[in-house]
Amino acid sequence: MMIHNHGTVDDRLVSVSSDAAARVELHTHKEIGDGVFKMMEVEDGFAIPAGGMHGLARGGDHVMFMGLTAPFEQGAVVSVTLTFEQAGDVVVDIPVDLERQPAKDAHAGH
Repeated sequence: MMIHNHGTVDDRLVSVSSDAAARVELHTHKEIGDGVFKMMEVEDGFAIPAGGMHGLARGGDHVMFMGLTAPFEQGAVVSVTLTFEQAGDVVVDIPVDLERQPAKDAHAGH
């Protein structure tokens, strides 16, 4: 998912929520040494520069759903609220795609 900031002021995605899970967090992967990567919450969120964008993807910055209220089903839609410092709450509907494969090099060396 690409988040576009069409405004003239820098913004920041600070949190995310959804009824689909007990807890939803902003996460990233960080190298902790010797080619080992650890997934961790990003409490400060993700900067979205004015006129720019920020991508969310497997193996990088992403949204983590924990304690699903029901299994994700192929073709279903999950409603997610993205909360930004400047833009406030933005609700997006995300289609569930359980058949999508990660990029071939998404976890190379991890």
